[in-house]
Amino acid sequence: MSEDNFKPTEVTRKPAKEPDENDKFWDLADTFIQLANENCKGATLGQVCASMMYASARFGAFTASIDAPNEATFKEQLDGAVTYFRTEYEKMLHDNFRDYAENFKSYHPEKK
Repeated sequence: MSEDNFKPTEVTRKPAKEPDENDKFWDLADTFIQLANENCKGATLGQVCASMMYASARFGAFTASIDAPNEATFKEQLDGAVTYFRTEYEKMLHDNFRDYAENFKSYHPEKK
């Protein structure tokens, strides 16, 4: 994909009819996606995707370490923390792939 034809679209959430108690969550997600879209102008989609996954994994490890009262507890809880993050990511991944499958034509009108 060249920089010249990259046209990101805003597809992270649909407008809510009522105030959403998770607005901060959605705003943060939109911020990260906008940053990723900007970075696609100087890197490949694969590079941006892989670096976002790495950053998410790194930040997840950081937050788990902050929550641990000490090194021994952190090490004891490692497998459980990894399972938690993997399960949550997998749910989000399935939800987003399902969304794209159901709305493919609206997200990619150029692909008939």
